[in-house]
Amino acid sequence: MQKYKGKKWPILLKYKAKLEFRSPYGRLSIKAHFYIMYKMMLPGEKKTSVRKKVSALTAAVSFASILIAGLITVGSLFVLRNNIIAIGEQLGGRAAEESLNTMEEVMINRAEILAVNRAAMCDTLLLTMQITVEAIALRATEILQNSGRYRPNPVPPPDPENAGIFSAQFIRAGTGVDLAAIRSESGLLGNIESLLLSIALSFNVQTAYIASELGYGIHVDQDSDAKPEFMDPRSRPWYISARENNAASWTDFYTDIYGRGGSLTCAVPFYNADGNIAGVAGIDLFLDELVQIVSNTMIGETGFAFLLAQNGEAIMYDDPNPIIAEAAALAVKGQSGTGWLRMEEVLVAYAPLGVLPWMFVTVTYVDDFAPMVFENSRRIIRMSEGANRHINNIIILVVVLLVAVFAVVFLSIAVISRKFANTLTEPIAALSDGVRLIADGNLDHNIAIRTGDEIEDLGAQVNKMAVGLKEYIFNLQKVTAEKERIGAELDVAARIQASMLPCIFPAFPQRSEFYIYASMQSAKEVGGDFYDFFLIDNNTLAVVMADVSGKGVPAALFMVIAKTLIKNNAQYGKSPGEVFETVNKLLCENNEETMFVTAFMGYLDIPSGRFSFVNAGHNPPLIKRADTDFEWLPVKPGFVLAGLENMVYKQCETTLGRGDILCLYTDGVTEATSSQGMFFSETRLLGSANKYKNLKPEELINGIRADIDQFAGGAEQADDITMLVLKYKL
Repeated sequence: MQKYKGKKWPILLKYKAKLEFRSPYGRLSIKAHFYIMYKMMLPGEKKTSVRKKVSALTAAVSFASILIAGLITVGSLFVLRNNIIAIGEQLGGRAAEESLNTMEEVMINRAEILAVNRAAMCDTLLLTMQITVEAIALRATEILQNSGRYRPNPVPPPDPENAGIFSAQFIRAGTGVDLAAIRSESGLLGNIESLLLSIALSFNVQTAYIASELGYGIHVDQDSDAKPEFMDPRSRPWYISARENNAASWTDFYTDIYGRGGSLTCAVPFYNADGNIAGVAGIDLFLDELVQIVSNTMIGETGFAFLLAQNGEAIMYDDPNPIIAEAAALAVKGQSGTGWLRMEEVLVAYAPLGVLPWMFVTVTYVDDFAPMVFENSRRIIRMSEGANRHINNIIILVVVLLVAVFAVVFLSIAVISRKFANTLTEPIAALSDGVRLIADGNLDHNIAIRTGDEIEDLGAQVNKMAVGLKEYIFNLQKVTAEKERIGAELDVAARIQASMLPCIFPAFPQRSEFYIYASMQSAKEVGGDFYDFFLIDNNTLAVVMADVSGKGVPAALFMVIAKTLIKNNAQYGKSPGEVFETVNKLLCENNEETMFVTAFMGYLDIPSGRFSFVNAGHNPPLIKRADTDFEWLPVKPGFVLAGLENMVYKQCETTLGRGDILCLYTDGVTEATSSQGMFFSETRLLGSANKYKNLKPEELINGIRADIDQFAGGAEQADDITMLVLKYKL
């Protein structure tokens, strides 16, 4: 810094720039010096305006930037040219090698992933069948260990007239078996008939069955005309294997004796009341789905897949391809992996199944991918040569343009910088004033700035922000009003739903033969549980307890339909079983949301106390005989309403005596949850009912509800809680 004529102190700033570019063919260095001079203000001197400062600074920075940009651009283009030429010369030689390596990695990854995925698909199918067999065994065990809850349901022997349709058949060993000795157990296990039929109709299986240690079996299939007169299931390999292992067992692949094709059998033991093996449940599985998984697995045009047994034999692949033996020898390792055959021309991938000791094997031929590799190599070479020519033309054009542009810009900057300074400061002041007005609450103020740059964009964004803020305030008011309206409508819906259920007690003050009381507390504003009771005629009282799947408005709408259908069909004079069969068929129509209803319905013949009832997948009721404790009413569960069309519901019957009490409820009672995540459970319900067994029906319900509230400990109610108590007084 130095004096300048004793008045001002000019400052001279010197900037140095060194640009260096490296390439495989040499090094390019560019050095430049830039000088910017401006005056530093002394105390007492007149201030320079923002416009002048911006103008001077803009001109200086623009000149320096143009020069630096030109040097960098030219140097970069030369370096880029040299590098592209070098890459182009090397790329052709490496293209084939890189393509082959890439192809190999892709093939290996795709083949191994495909083998693992297909093995998992096979396991999913097999596990589904195993779980289904375990369900059959569990059901048979439950029947034998709770025989008091079931009535005998004998299954007839094979009937040739049932050929071609799924039916249950009773078969016993020819010798050494006394039919009288097995009559009791076979009658009890006949209650598994509906489950076996449902499984046979719902899954792609040949047959579902159970076989007893006493020497008989219950089979469900379509071949009742092909069954032998006598057959001892205890001698079958699947029975022996499941019994010896005392666990789920799978047979090897075999051809079905009835000519139904290739099969697999899964067998699981079931147990009697003493915990001993009472027999074996099983399913014979069609292999169509496994065959489809194998046949649909292909890589390329000629690849294929097959399943490999533990002994190295290919399963479900009939083509005598010589590569199978080599692939099988490579894959018999018991773990996932890949390997090459025949001078790395064939890729084999394999993965084990988890359920059976089999391997899923895929075979891929390299020839399917080779044309793609060679074409990629030729395309890369052509692109490299074209890029070299194109970059030379671009460099010549850019250099010419830079010289012309630099001359024009050098002359224009002085004028542009001054104009820029003027246009910059005025909009900033206008923007500041506008923002101040908006901040003070004037959201209708519009900032009018026309600069064509970021300041105009900023002004537009501030205007947009003001409009958005205004709309947000308006929408917030609107949403608040809408929430209040919806809340009011839900409150009305809850009252309408409550009014649809009988809620005036005593319900039949003129009838002294019985007393009934019920209550429902929804988990949401509206619920899916419902109860009903009504007189069909002067001597018949109908009671209903039901639970619709789901919560809220959808469940409430479905509840209204189900309740109306049940009551209307009952008043037509139909029995409980006929009512449920009719309602189930109607509910299945257009049930696109796949909702369903669990329900219990009973008719009380008031003069005699005879109680006829039917259950569609609902919780078993509690019954208290006079001067005894509550116990579970033996009920066949049946299937839910709206689940499957043409279901048949078995009707049961019992007799109520003087002072007997029947308690119906939904799973919201037994599955009420505590703050620790525990269920209230059937055990607690039974204990609570016996605690209040000598109280009036409404006091009994209130007592149970109080125990549930105490158990929940403030936890949020997860499901509707509904109860109905009927006391017979005749």
